[in-house]
Amino acid sequence: MPSPMRSGARDGARPRVYLTTIAKLTRVRASSADPNSRTLHFTFPQNTGGSNRSSAAFVEVGDVPDFVGESAWFEMEKVQRGAGRHWPWWRAVRQVEPPAGA
Repeated sequence: MPSPMRSGARDGARPRVYLTTIAKLTRVRASSADPNSRTLHFTFPQNTGGSNRSSAAFVEVGDVPDFVGESAWFEMEKVQRGAGRHWPWWRAVRQVEPPAGA
């Protein structure tokens, strides 16, 4: 019998959170000229550890609680692969006040 694909999390278990941060998410819309167009995804600036390939992280719409406006601060979690995803992903846990000095 072939061994099951390793997902990084046991079946039924929540994937492990291995990084948390506070970040300002910015909404990316289908049409930047139309403030009522649908949201495609969210981004936030990140340091990629020396790589200049991408200075922003992307967050799927379903991983961010609803909020009013084009940007807001959130407590973010980077989650190990699992839950049907083959790569680590970011999710917004809850909206927070901006950090001091932001």
